[in-house]
Amino acid sequence: MTLAEELQNFKHQQDETGILTIYLNTDFGEGSQHSGEWKIRLKNGLKKLKEYVETSGTKEEQKAYKKLADKANQHIYDQQMNLQKSFIFMASADGEFLVEKILQVPVETEFHWESYPVLNQLEQMQESYPAVGLLMVQKSDVVLIDAALGEIRDEKHFSWEIESEDWKQYKGNASSDRIPSGSTQVDEVQQRFEENRHRWYKNLAPVIDKEAKKRNLGGIYLVGNKESVRDVEEQLHTTIIDIIPKNLISKPSHEVLNTVYGEEVR
Repeated sequence: MTLAEELQNFKHQQDETGILTIYLNTDFGEGSQHSGEWKIRLKNGLKKLKEYVETSGTKEEQKAYKKLADKANQHIYDQQMNLQKSFIFMASADGEFLVEKILQVPVETEFHWESYPVLNQLEQMQESYPAVGLLMVQKSDVVLIDAALGEIRDEKHFSWEIESEDWKQYKGNASSDRIPSGSTQVDEVQQRFEENRHRWYKNLAPVIDKEAKKRNLGGIYLVGNKESVRDVEEQLHTTIIDIIPKNLISKPSHEVLNTVYGEEVR
C-alpha cells in the first residue's frame, strides 16, 4: 500500500467511543533525550489526556482510554531500543484500527482523543518526505531502500554473480555469499567487474526503474563513490533527486537515511 493510500485509509477510520493518537518526539540528537525526556513527555501527555477524558467523557470512554493508554505505553517501551527520531501510535477503542510507526524524522509531541485519528502531522510529513528510493552502489553490490515519511518500508539487495554473469537478488548481506574466498579470487572478480561495469550496470538499470515505478517513488537518491554512481546515473530513467558521494552500503539503513536527509538539508 502506498503512502497516499495509507493516509486515505486512515481518514476513513472512525470510532465514536474514541481513537487515541500520539505523536512522540524521541530524537536522541536532542540533548534532553539522552536523559529520557521522551518518557517524561509520554507520562505527562497521557496523564493530561486522562484528566480530560475523566472530565468530559463517558464511563465507556474512560474505560476505553485507560485500556488504549496502557497499550500505547507498553508498545512504546517495548520498542525503546529501536526508537529513532519519533514514534506515532494510533488506535481505536473497538480494536479495529492500530498504527505504529518508528520514523527517522522528528515530530511535535502531541496527544489526542477524538472519534477519528488526528493526521495533521502525517499529512505535513507526506509533503516533506514523500516516497523515495535510496540506491547505494559499491562496485558489484547495490542496495535499494524504499522510504517514505522517514520510514524504511522495504529493501532490496543486488549483487553481480560472476559465474552466471547476471544480477542476483539476496536477503541481507549478499557479498559474503557471492564472492569466493581467497584474496586472488576476490581480486579477479573485482578486476573483471571493473572491466565490464558499464555494461553490467546497464543490465541492472531497467530492474531499478521498474521497482521505482511499481513503488510510486518520487525519485531516487544515488549514494556511493563518484565513479560508480556516475555509471549508474547514465543508465537510469528514474528521476535522480540528488547524489551523495559517500560509501554507506555497510551502514545500517536508518543511518543511511539520516545521512541522506542531513545532506539534503545543507
